[in-house]
Amino acid sequence: MGAGGPASELIMFIVAILVAGSVAGALAYVTTDIAQGINARGTMLADQLRTDFAIINDPNNIPHSNLSNSPVNYTFYIKNIGKNTFPFTGSSVQVMINGLLIPPSNLTFLDPLTGAQITSLPPYSVGAINVTLGTPLTSGKYYTLTVVLENGKKRTFVFKAP
Repeated sequence: MGAGGPASELIMFIVAILVAGSVAGALAYVTTDIAQGINARGTMLADQLRTDFAIINDPNNIPHSNLSNSPVNYTFYIKNIGKNTFPFTGSSVQVMINGLLIPPSNLTFLDPLTGAQITSLPPYSVGAINVTLGTPLTSGKYYTLTVVLENGKKRTFVFKAP
């Protein structure tokens, strides 16, 4: 009878140690999982911050061709103001005018200095997107151009149709 008290205390002590160890293990696992998630999200966010661009047209003077005939070409200039090169093709860049998606077949991505087609836009470079429309935009009316990169970065630009 004398040994029953210390034996039950020893059992309770061992159970308490096991419970505390299990809780500590679970907390360590959860903490590690959260830390890995934060690290992955931080890497993705840093990549998005290093990728940036601007639409640099004069909103009242959009370059165009064949205004009296169909099809009509409008040219929009994009400057890579980020630190990463990004793809500059119809499959990686979406263009919308007033919320209507322009099909990739109606987009041409060019180097504005040479007129040659390009597939990527290096940092601090300017590229041109030629948008071909079946009918001209209404002259003097304002339109909204939205350009979205493959990583989701987007810019909106309001312009007056020539």
